[in-house]
Amino acid sequence: MGVLLVAAGIAVPAFRTLLVAWGGTALFLALLVRFVFTGPTVSAAVATDIYTTMAGNARRRNPTGERRYHPTEGDGVSLVVGGETFEPVGERLLAAVETDAGSGPLNERLGVLVDVVVNEFELAGRASATTADGEATVTVAESRVGTTELFDHPVVSLVGVALARHLATPVAVEATVEDGRLVVTGRWSQGADELLERPDSDEGGEDERPDR
Repeated sequence: MGVLLVAAGIAVPAFRTLLVAWGGTALFLALLVRFVFTGPTVSAAVATDIYTTMAGNARRRNPTGERRYHPTEGDGVSLVVGGETFEPVGERLLAAVETDAGSGPLNERLGVLVDVVVNEFELAGRASATTADGEATVTVAESRVGTTELFDHPVVSLVGVALARHLATPVAVEATVEDGRLVVTGRWSQGADELLERPDSDEGGEDERPDR
């Protein structure tokens, strides 16, 4: 279309300025689409089908039990359900991105996490986060991955892993669907509340996290 408009501008001098401007705009958009929005993508429906099948298989191993994300040695996190241990989806996802809130308080880190969920991974259309004594809640609208199965759902897992890493303590995570929105609530022991408003480490870089 851009080439045709530019050619028309050359052929029709009376409208040359307008047609060449339109043609240049069309060519710019074509280049933008070609070089920026390239690469294969997986549809939300395909991602949901894959996740639902894998989560269902995992859940059948342990259909009941509280879901807790436990910090392990280093920066690792495990999902523990009814005595069974799983590798959470969120750990791999977070390993693929860099965040700016590594030394910030929990509310800042959750703000970064919400931005990653929406803009980096595009797992949701909108998301928000709140914190209170001993718990944090992330509310997601327009989830790209279906929410009929919530065993280590990608958004749930990201919240659980991020909280367990930041607080350095096991975090129990509950997920529900309310009015079409996914609501993820993480709860931890009161002893970790002091980390809500202070960084992970001091200015010298020494780790100040409490013993697990």
